[in-house]
Amino acid sequence: MIRSFLAILKSGMQMLGVTAVGCVFAAGGLVQAQTPEAAPKPLTPSVLPEVLPAPKPAAAPPATGVAIFDPMVRPAAGCCTLPPVNPIHAYGGSNNRCVPGRRGCMGADSCQPGSRLFGGLCEALCCPDPCYEPRWIAEANAAFFQDGAKPVTQTRIRWDAGFNYRFPDTSEFFWGKIGTKGPATNTRALRYDDLTLYQEIAAGGASFFTEMPYRNYSPETGSSNSGLGDINLGTKAVLLDRELLLLTFQFRTFLPSGNSLAGAGTGHVSLEPALLAALKISSTTYLQTEIAQWIPIGGTPGTAGTVFHFHVSLNQTLCNIGDCIKVIGTLEGNGYTYRGRFTDFPSGADTAVNGGTFANAGGGLRLQICDRFDVGFGSAFGFGNLHGPGQLYRTELRVRY
Repeated sequence: MIRSFLAILKSGMQMLGVTAVGCVFAAGGLVQAQTPEAAPKPLTPSVLPEVLPAPKPAAAPPATGVAIFDPMVRPAAGCCTLPPVNPIHAYGGSNNRCVPGRRGCMGADSCQPGSRLFGGLCEALCCPDPCYEPRWIAEANAAFFQDGAKPVTQTRIRWDAGFNYRFPDTSEFFWGKIGTKGPATNTRALRYDDLTLYQEIAAGGASFFTEMPYRNYSPETGSSNSGLGDINLGTKAVLLDRELLLLTFQFRTFLPSGNSLAGAGTGHVSLEPALLAALKISSTTYLQTEIAQWIPIGGTPGTAGTVFHFHVSLNQTLCNIGDCIKVIGTLEGNGYTYRGRFTDFPSGADTAVNGGTFANAGGGLRLQICDRFDVGFGSAFGFGNLHGPGQLYRTELRVRY
């Protein structure tokens, strides 16, 4: 069959006037057919045609300058392997990525949680992400029993229902001293309701706010009463606003606008500096904290004392309904350390409470609608040294502008 094909090919070439060379396959190799004057010569294996390999792509030239690095892309193991970096662009070490337009990698990608937290804090302080834009984050400001760290223009309506509040004149934090600045009748415990209107006006990283409470209470012994409580006002100023951490300083001033003899106030001015923070754990989980020192000015000597209080809340998005509605759960713990004295019941003895700590804990839920509205309910149950409400239930409605 091959011979027939070659014969046909040779005849076609002769018809075109080609008489130079024809190729004929013979057993054992390739034979070149020449003109009749030249004898055929077998081709040796050394002159057989070679099959050339496909050309290899040219190697890319070595990169110069800073190595391209994306800290958001990590290996499957979850650890960050840092490429070499140009030391000219390093900030404080060869592993840093303080390059304009890109996030840093200052140890935040370590496999160890402690190292990652420390590296993230260093990055937030020294090499922040230039693409981060400060904004209101619902999960970072969801706690019920502490103040939000983010200054924002908002109106808040809050209703507190407290039960079994024992020793209400402790340090003159809730009441004035019983029989002096406070109510005349001692009581073992009381139930109270506080309805407060809070208004905050923010501009940039600062805000000014006022809070006006109205109180109604019912003691176990004695008559019920109600009236306007102590108005407080204050300011917030952001100290650090990063994607990882938000840190704010707050200062409140309490004015003795309530009738302390009727149990609606304390009867003295109080100051309260505080430090508020929100730490990002994940895109849907935040740790919210507050530490504050309540300082009475002009209180009853010996009874009025400072109150150091601290709060921590773990806030987590539980579910999303579409793009505008989410449900956020909170798990909170609060502590109050008193200095000063209180009126014992039923003896009426003036008793020291120096260093006594009252603690409570509970949970809550918030229904967040876009970034404008939210409504929520939180609870806290006291334990240990009861110088406060045994049960506290808080309902809030917040509107932001």
